[in-house]
Amino acid sequence: MRPTSERARQAFFNIAGARIHEARFLDLFAGSGIFSFEAVSRGARESVAVDTARKHTAMIDKEARALEVPIRTVTSDVLSGIKRLGDEVFDVIYADPPYAYDQYDDLLMAIDTNLALAPEAVVAIEHRRRTDPFTATPTRLRFQRRAEYGEVWISFFTT
Repeated sequence: MRPTSERARQAFFNIAGARIHEARFLDLFAGSGIFSFEAVSRGARESVAVDTARKHTAMIDKEARALEVPIRTVTSDVLSGIKRLGDEVFDVIYADPPYAYDQYDDLLMAIDTNLALAPEAVVAIEHRRRTDPFTATPTRLRFQRRAEYGEVWISFFTT
């Protein structure tokens, strides 16, 4: 696991821009929950943080309660977590898989087929520099752009 650089995180939020305000935000591979906390600090109505490590979600829960911010956690592997959240509508999704992750197509297709997405939803998936890990053809999501920040590239999709 490698944390997203502050530069890449700020770039994501600059690109997502006004879409964050009042959004339901989904933070996949949440880790410390920094994307969730930043999303609500920028006006997101709520964030749901999904991570497989109970220690991560417990820490996020504790911090969210202390700060009294609308962040909820789901302790689950991301693909199962997406299925559990299928009835909830999300406006903005950020996925930060670990470097060794090799299920990008499964992730993209799970988001595309199993989540209720708002009109004009933004989906951003982080991956290694100089890779194009997406070969699947989603039915609702379309590739919008790729942002490049050192070793981190972020692929953006929209509905």
